[in-house]
Amino acid sequence: MGHLTTKGEYFALQQRLDMHPIGAPMHKELIALLEELYSPEECRVAAAMPLRFASGRTIAGNAKLDEKTTEQILQTLVRKGLVVDLPKPSGKTVYYLNPTLLGFFEFTMMRVRDDIDQKKVAQHLWNYIHEDPDKAVFNMIGKGDTFIARPLVHEDVLEPDVFSEVLDYEKASEVIANAGFWGEGLCYCRHVKRHLDEGCDKPEDHCLSLGFGAQYLVNSGHAKKIDKQRALDVLANARELDLVQMCDNAKKRPLFICNCCKCCCEMLDGLRTIPHSGKVVTSNYMAVIDDDVCNGCGKCVKACPVNVIELVAAEPTDQAPKRRKKAAVNTELCLGCGICHRNCTFNAIALKPIGQRTYTPDTTTEKLLMMAVEQGKLQHMIFDNQNKISHRALGSILSGILKLPPAKQLLARKQLRSKFVNMMLDTLSMTKESWIKKI
Repeated sequence: MGHLTTKGEYFALQQRLDMHPIGAPMHKELIALLEELYSPEECRVAAAMPLRFASGRTIAGNAKLDEKTTEQILQTLVRKGLVVDLPKPSGKTVYYLNPTLLGFFEFTMMRVRDDIDQKKVAQHLWNYIHEDPDKAVFNMIGKGDTFIARPLVHEDVLEPDVFSEVLDYEKASEVIANAGFWGEGLCYCRHVKRHLDEGCDKPEDHCLSLGFGAQYLVNSGHAKKIDKQRALDVLANARELDLVQMCDNAKKRPLFICNCCKCCCEMLDGLRTIPHSGKVVTSNYMAVIDDDVCNGCGKCVKACPVNVIELVAAEPTDQAPKRRKKAAVNTELCLGCGICHRNCTFNAIALKPIGQRTYTPDTTTEKLLMMAVEQGKLQHMIFDNQNKISHRALGSILSGILKLPPAKQLLARKQLRSKFVNMMLDTLSMTKESWIKKI
């Protein structure tokens, strides 16, 4: 790592980004990417930002710069998609440092721009995620139980009796209808692949942002504002094109729906790369094959976006008298997207409920806190001012508590982990001193 020590500003920013629940494992390609996107002065400001929304004055104090200069740099970072700005009713603006994935990686490539070399950036992004022999990024994402997104079942493949059981937060149409504000940008994954000369024929402009996420991306120029009908049209077209609809993993006010193709999507590639991590990623429905009807044609095998359907030996049946094989689904890894059903010309596949639904966080904040607990990073979310000795000390204490065997065993139980996170949501509004007394 000696060759990195001369790049102190970028190394400091990497460390700060790595404190997010979805972190930034060290790699030379990440440093090269940060050099393309940030100036050294912008690095200094970004590395001084808390992991929650903070005022320009707070950030300026952390960075040891004057407030006017800091505000100017922050506004530049907002336009670049590296920082989120949130205007408050008081007229003040607070800022949040975008993480890597589901953050500035995507926002950097959600529009065509000439202020950076997007071909070079695309190559750095690809190398960082895919060419690392240790697969550090994929392994980080697969470490915990809470995934960054959840698949939504294609509503039109469900039988009426099954469709009647689908909850609103499981329906793409309802997620869209309740968003209130909609944006459409370029698909990060397909845009990167195009710059690598490996693009596909699926539309690039099918990345949907919702609610506050859409407002930020539209205001910063990373997406165009659309109406609800256009968003619903995108959903319908994506289903016809066999795209997987991946939604922000939150019941209330999700921020995005990605329409993902098997050939380009990095989320789907990650699920294929780390399929046996124990993580359950499902729409709460799964593909069920009628063994008597299936003729073993293999169309569903080719269509499955995560490669969890295979052909196995089979005996002929009255409905498939010449067959030698049939399709079999690994139901533990099935996304429940419905694409296999769309490709079955013999009506041998149905989507059925999995039984007990998987836990979906209520909000994006709860999702991030759950991920922070699972990644061992909760201390960074609470004691997030690394310029204060007290925060660094208290963060170390909490980190130690969470590493104790009894704490690990308790937090491994999903129900208790959820209650713990809800307690943390309540206590985030308390003073740090009151929180310490509570634990």
